Amino acid sequence: MHMSQLRLPLPNRPVSRAANTAGFTLLEVLIAVVVIAIGLLGVAGMEALSLSNTSSARTRGLAAVMAASLSSAMSANPGYWAAGLLAAPGTVNVNVSVSGGITGDTTLAAAASADCTAVCTPVQLAAYDLTNWGKTISQSLPSGTGQIVCTTTVGQPVVCTITVSWSEKTMAAKQNTGQQQTYSYQTVVQP
Repeated sequence: MHMSQLRLPLPNRPVSRAANTAGFTLLEVLIAVVVIAIGLLGVAGMEALSLSNTSSARTRGLAAVMAASLSSAMSANPGYWAAGLLAAPGTVNVNVSVSGGITGDTTLAAAASADCTAVCTPVQLAAYDLTNWGKTISQSLPSGTGQIVCTTTVGQPVVCTITVSWSEKTMAAKQNTGQQQTYSYQTVVQP
């Protein structure tokens, strides 16, 4: 007889009932549910961060559009902005408040209340543009404000910096969530 043909009997061992059962135990199911729950919480957090970033990008885009719209209005009114009628040589700050009121330049503030239904002077047109711009900012951006800083130098073109500011709650992966922060968008224009 050859060795490969030799069969030795195996000793009889009792077969446990647990080895014969098929399926999952309650502990395995519980661990699987916990792992899935942690994964779903991670996905939900990423979704919330994505929505927050989308909202922030929307607001930044609106601020850029607001600054560009005033830049266009300034370029369309060279009789005021490019002519240096803003003030004597120096730097002038014009702030536009939530109500659309103009501060920082008394000539513009006075012209904002003037009625020019037929023909507007360049000063009245600039005040009208700034008033409407301020109202649009306050309606479109949370706590939105606008500021124009123009520098006039004799013999040099007028250069204005337009700043649009707003506040919003942020949500970032490594920052405290729900913090109110102020953001600004600036553009420089030569009307």
